[in-house]
Amino acid sequence: MTLVSSELLEVDVESATPEAARPLMALAPRAIAFRPEEFFLGRTEGAGVIRDPFGRVIRRCNVVTEGSRGAGHGAIRFEEVFAYDDGEIDTWRWVMSPSRDGRYVAAEAKAGAGITGERRGGDYVLSFRRPVGKATGALAPRFETRFTQLSADVVLKHVKLSLLGLPLGQMTAIHRRVD
Repeated sequence: MTLVSSELLEVDVESATPEAARPLMALAPRAIAFRPEEFFLGRTEGAGVIRDPFGRVIRRCNVVTEGSRGAGHGAIRFEEVFAYDDGEIDTWRWVMSPSRDGRYVAAEAKAGAGITGERRGGDYVLSFRRPVGKATGALAPRFETRFTQLSADVVLKHVKLSLLGLPLGQMTAIHRRVD
């Protein structure tokens, strides 16, 4: 049974063994730390899956980002476009820059400014509210996003979506640098 299949990654659950995973693990030295200001320069392409609170797959998507250097302070600007299997297109417009204390300061067009990201181990984590449909203001869901660098050109993204502390769903996606 194939668990995940795309041009980026294919995992056969029935034949997966620790020995089979070793070549994949060799791609990801433990010392790799994700640096969004470097990774999202240029273009990335990927795919993701969205699950409901019970773990059932409810949507799939392709993800493309295009990033460039912004004005000053090491800032980058990038656009993240999600094309869902039901035809919906959702575009996120980001600006982010590293700050002096090792954290990141970010803004997204719908979520607003003042988003902070931080390193947790080698991962990059950020948490923020963003309006979805009619859920705005205090009712806007919270996104907690964690990026884990798997290799020099591949990042795993895991997003937990919640409202008032209750889980609404989650997304797992892979981004691969293509230029």
